[in-house]
Amino acid sequence: MARLLDVLGYDAVDIGALADSWRSEPNTPVYVQPYMAERPEGLSPEETGRWFFETPGVPVSAALVKELTDAAVRGPVGGPPSAVPRR
Repeated sequence: MARLLDVLGYDAVDIGALADSWRSEPNTPVYVQPYMAERPEGLSPEETGRWFFETPGVPVSAALVKELTDAAVRGPVGGPPSAVPRR
């Protein structure tokens, strides 16, 4: 699969075994935020929703993905979400 991704122009990042997949779950540093453009201030909820779906994503390097997944800290299962750092 990694070879196919390379052929398509993507970089595969090994974040470990399936047991380590929590490193890319919601509320971890690599989940969604790094791929989003800077959100304009002062948007209404409706404008924010439209901005989210209409704004293209931001390319993120494989090195940054690896750095962010390595920085993930596992919280308690079913516990409150932790703060996700912005870059």
